[in-house]
Amino acid sequence: MTRVANKDGDLADPRSSAWADVETTAVELGPVPLEAQPTEYIRTKWADLAYGNVSSVDVSAAAQAGRLFVRLEWADSETPNTEFADAAGVFFAANGDAAVTTFGSDDAPVNIWYWQADRSVPLDLVGSGPGVFADATQPAGVTAAASLEGGRWAVVLSGDVSGGTPASCGVAVWDGSNEERAGIGAVSANWIPLENES
Repeated sequence: MTRVANKDGDLADPRSSAWADVETTAVELGPVPLEAQPTEYIRTKWADLAYGNVSSVDVSAAAQAGRLFVRLEWADSETPNTEFADAAGVFFAANGDAAVTTFGSDDAPVNIWYWQADRSVPLDLVGSGPGVFADATQPAGVTAAASLEGGRWAVVLSGDVSGGTPASCGVAVWDGSNEERAGIGAVSANWIPLENES
């Protein structure tokens, strides 16, 4: 469970002192299931390759003025990136039945707030399976900021939750140095309950 703190201060900055006393939850990650990948080509190409390299991420959450801020921190790979950039995402079930390890499905999609190191702005997406992403039809005004210090990424993603904080979230990280992207990455095994601070 991750407790959603009600905070003042600059929550958009991942290095802000506003995050200093916000509860952090260590979340284990694992590879998105190979059998769930959308094409035979991907399943064959990655059958004998390791992916989902980031094994855990520290997750913190805070609310402020109708927005939810989710901070992710993890150890960056020591291998330099080449073609692909590191990335991370926070996602929420559009209904209670979505599968977390596959970024939802056609019948039960998820909403993904997606940051990528080489993009100037984050993406607000709908996921209906590994790598099956489309632009959200009702954007939540997603923002993102990131910092890489001491070999660790810290990323804050935020969006409008004026209709109410989601009951849970999933998280994912893509190691660009391992050519991870789309449905090839590391994802939380279970939904992470979000409980508002009383």
